[in-house]
Formats: sequence, C-alpha cells, structure tokens
Amino acid sequence: MPTVPVIVHTDPGRIRQIVDGLLENALRVVPSGAPIVLAVRGPNAARPGYGFIEVRDGGPGFTDADLAVVFERGALYERYRGVRKVGSGLGLALAAGLVRRLGGVIEAGHAAEGGARFTVGLPTLSLYQSRTSR
Repeated sequence: MPTVPVIVHTDPGRIRQIVDGLLENALRVVPSGAPIVLAVRGPNAARPGYGFIEVRDGGPGFTDADLAVVFERGALYERYRGVRKVGSGLGLALAAGLVRRLGGVIEAGHAAEGGARFTVGLPTLSLYQSRTSR
C-alpha cells in the first residue's frame, strides 16, 4: 500500500469486476500454498497521472508468446484447454475492455512471485480534472 491515498476517478462497480476477474483467474491456476498478491501503487515516472492496482501470483505464468495475445478473446483458452485449468477465454478480454472504457491502461507480464502479473492503471482525479477542464 502507498503511504498516501491514491485517488482515482473511476466506477467502483467496474473496478470490482476487473479485480474479481483477475483474482479469479489467479485462484484457478495457482497451486495451494503459492502466493497471490494484490497491491496498490501511486503514480510513477512513466505514468505520472495514474494510480495502479496490481495482481501478481506464483502460478504457472505466461510465456512471452502468451503475453502477446493475453487480452485477445479465447487465445489462451485455445492454447491451454486440456493442459491446465482454463476459464471461458473471455475474462481477460473483458477486463481489458472495461479498463480502457474507464480511461485506463492494462498490461500483463511476469511476476516476481514466478507467475503472472496484471497491472491496471487508472487516471488520478487530478488527471481526470485536467482532461475535462479543457
């Protein structure tokens, strides 16, 4: 958790859907005893007007080829059906669409815990106010 509050302009119901979906995916594939981390971070030098929610896990993670298509509808479902537990193949695409509609950004990568990392960036209240006052 950051030392100061991170205030973003967003729809709390949609954020709940996004976080629930990302955590559900992690819970589906992470072995018993492996970590699942939910973190909140403030703006950084690369994206100064955004606050971040991060979901990381110690599951099987993704290959670099997976990361190239992770938000495409059904792509990972086709790759991993019969290999490991998979959902419908729609969840990550829906999460990405919701994040973009909220004016945010989403990315997937490799987690320090050994599995997958999803980072959702949402516009801070000050960025939102500067965009709408123009």
